Amino acid sequence: MMRNERCPLCGSETEHVLKLRFGAKMKLPTEPEIRHCAPDNFLFVTDGCQSDYDQYYQSLANDSIHTELSGGDLRSPISKVQLKRLASALDGFFDQTRKVLDFGCGEAALLVELAREFPSSSFFGFDPGPAAQVGARKGMALGLRNLSINDLKACMERGPYDLVIASHVVEHLLDFDVFHLLNDLLNENGLLYVEVPDSLRYETCKRQEFLYYFDRLHVNHFAPQSLARLATAHGFGYASHFEYVFPYRDGNGYPALGMLFRKGGRAVRISSPSILDATNRYIVQEKQRAKAVAGQLNAFDGILVWGAGDNFFRSLENGGPLSGERNMVVLDRRPLEILIGDRKYKAAEPQDGVRRHPWPVVVTVSEGRESISEQIIQIDPGRRIFFV
Repeated sequence: MMRNERCPLCGSETEHVLKLRFGAKMKLPTEPEIRHCAPDNFLFVTDGCQSDYDQYYQSLANDSIHTELSGGDLRSPISKVQLKRLASALDGFFDQTRKVLDFGCGEAALLVELAREFPSSSFFGFDPGPAAQVGARKGMALGLRNLSINDLKACMERGPYDLVIASHVVEHLLDFDVFHLLNDLLNENGLLYVEVPDSLRYETCKRQEFLYYFDRLHVNHFAPQSLARLATAHGFGYASHFEYVFPYRDGNGYPALGMLFRKGGRAVRISSPSILDATNRYIVQEKQRAKAVAGQLNAFDGILVWGAGDNFFRSLENGGPLSGERNMVVLDRRPLEILIGDRKYKAAEPQDGVRRHPWPVVVTVSEGRESISEQIIQIDPGRRIFFV
C-alpha cells in the first residue's frame, strides 16, 4: 500500500509542510512531501511503499556511522552514551537475568555495550541488511558469548523476550504492522524500548547539510505524544521517556528520544510541544543559514559541487545554498547528467573538473568529508572548500 496525504497513524487529513525532490535511487520516491497531522502532533513523508523500502535496506549496510566514529575500535562512542541513558531508564531491570532482542540491530553497537555491561543476561540481534554481518563479527572478535545475531525466524523461535529494542528503526517504517510482531515477541508485561530522532530539537542540533533532518529515509518524525499513541494502538502502555544527545560525525550532537513501553500496560495519553512549530523554526533557521552561505558563493563566477546525492538535491531547492546558482559543474566519477526542472548539469571527473575550473569546491557528501578535502587539496592546495 502506498502512502498518501492521509495520516498513517489516524487517517486524518493533513497539512503540507515541505516539498522535497531527489534523484533516482532504486524504487524510493523522488518527490516526497512532508505533511503534518495536528491531532497526532506528527510529521510524515508521503509516497513510497514498504516493500520498496525493504528492498533498499536489504541491499546496503546503512549503519556505518558507528564504525566511522569508532576510529577502528569495535565499540561505538554513540552506543556507550546510549547504554548509559537506557540503563538508567530501566532502573535495576538487569538485576535479574534477562533475555533481550534488538530488532533492527544494524552493526549491533548497542548490543555489544549491553552484553559487556550485563554478562549474566542474553542478547540477540536481528537486522535485514548486511550490517548484521558486521555485528556478528564484532561479537565474535570481542568474545561475547552472550551475544548472538540471527535471522528473524531464529529470533522468533528463541523468544519470548523480557525486553525488545527498536533503536532508530521506527522512523524508517511506512507500515506500522511490525508493532504486532514486537508485541508477540515479548513476555507478558515485557518492555519495549523505542528510540527515534528527537524531532522537537532539530533546531538545537545543527548539521552542516541543508535541511538534513528531512529526507526520504526518515519517513516519520515523532514527538513523544505521537510515538506513545502509535505504541498504545498496538497494545503497549506508556512507561517513561527521556531525551539525550549522542556524538555525531560532524562534531555536534544528534538529538534522540527514548521511550519505554510495557506490553499490556495501561494506556496513558501524554502531550508534547507542537512539532509543527518546532519544524517551522528549524526551516526558517536553515534558510537563514543557507542564505549566508549563498552570499559567499555568489562572489565567485561559478562553483564546483562534489557529489550528486540527496544532500545536493536538497541544497538546490527550498531556499538552499545552491538554489540560486546557475554556473555550476558537478564533480562525480560517474558519467551523470542531472536534470532538475529546466536545469541540466553534467558531471565531470573530480580531478579534471578541479584542474579545469578555478572555482571553489562545495562538498555536499556527508560521509568521508576529511578524505574528500584531502583529495581536493592534493589536486590544488589553495582551492577554497565549502561544506553544505
